[in-house]
Amino acid sequence: MLNKIKNITSKIDNFFYKKFGTNKSIKPLQNIKEAQNIFSHLNEIDGRNTVRFVGGCVRKVLCGEKVDDIDLATLLKPEEVKERLITKGIKVIDTGISHGTVTAVINQIRFEITTLRKDISTDGRHANVEFTLDWEEDSSRRDFTINAIYADMEGRVFDPQNGISDLQNGRIRFIGSPEKRIQEDYLRILRYFRFFAKYSLVDHEKEVIKTIKQYINGINKISKERIFDELEKTLLIKNFYNIFSNNFSKDIILNIFPQFKYSERIKIINSLEKNLVNQYDRHLILAALILDESNDYEYFCHKYKTSGEIKTRFKNISTNLNELKNKKFYSQENIKRLIYFSNKNYTKDLLLFSIAINKKENISIIEELINFANGCEIPKFPISGDCLKKYGYKTGPELGKKLKSLEQDWVNNNFFIEQRSIDKSLGKFDKN
Repeated sequence: MLNKIKNITSKIDNFFYKKFGTNKSIKPLQNIKEAQNIFSHLNEIDGRNTVRFVGGCVRKVLCGEKVDDIDLATLLKPEEVKERLITKGIKVIDTGISHGTVTAVINQIRFEITTLRKDISTDGRHANVEFTLDWEEDSSRRDFTINAIYADMEGRVFDPQNGISDLQNGRIRFIGSPEKRIQEDYLRILRYFRFFAKYSLVDHEKEVIKTIKQYINGINKISKERIFDELEKTLLIKNFYNIFSNNFSKDIILNIFPQFKYSERIKIINSLEKNLVNQYDRHLILAALILDESNDYEYFCHKYKTSGEIKTRFKNISTNLNELKNKKFYSQENIKRLIYFSNKNYTKDLLLFSIAINKKENISIIEELINFANGCEIPKFPISGDCLKKYGYKTGPELGKKLKSLEQDWVNNNFFIEQRSIDKSLGKFDKN
């Protein structure tokens, strides 16, 4: 087995090195000490090149982007990978060992390591695979050329599907037949639009348009969790609005997410100054797409099993939509009040959301208010339990109501109340 791996590795290396040479632009990957650790242990079997970086991490480094996940491809079987790393004291998780994938964890950095494989059969959601020792065969089962770029620890880049050229030319190209790739996993339709929005410099190819239209209903076979996970990745793209840049893209996205009623709001957000745009997170972008006075967000959150935090943020915005249309909303006193009764983050959500719906609103004022909210310190309500003892009261529902009224007066008076007002109010309270 070892000799077989060595021979195949040597032949493939000679082919790749001759064709593609050396690329020093992946140094950010090479410099990751935890990656060096994994490579050294897995390459001990023949000295080199049993493992390579692959996919998104290589693509991002080549484009000068931040790497947030690291995928590795290897000639070794998953059991061999697991045994070799565990022996060296590295934590390994059986992510999908039957499909060739394990996850190594070092210093909280996760490395998803997958054995080279080829598809035997697919059903649009899952694939039955067979392991292989052929790097090019492994690349041919991947989705897009830009995700089929490999690199070793020496800095050499291997590009059997010409993904680098497609990156340079802003072309999102399925590997082989778009029809075959989509039928293997219908989620690739949504993934296509993510990469198109991020990297494309050219229009959709006619064959891609035809194929996606033909198989769009296949999305219904995909779990809602996978769809939402892909959506969240898409929402992180700075050029997210590009998805709606032509009728074809827009129609397909609205077919998948009919709740996206307000794509024009994203256009407004994208036109803002960079410092404001950077304050929009993916869930606020999502809120801008779907929220109005209706409660449609509840169905969306239920359908895609979103977190309670997302639902709470959506509810906060939806509940306060009418207030955003009132000029009195845009004052420091009101912002202070909102922060006190909710929190800074929910208040900033409202301010940022208001930009998307109030086109004529003075953006500089909103930016001022956001800065004010960031630095705002809310005082503590001055009437405590110890204060109540001074007046001889015991706790109870009626006293609670009285305190709530005093608190509201305190807030409405810009968080100020005179002692005599407290004395007067509590002194009149029936202590019996």
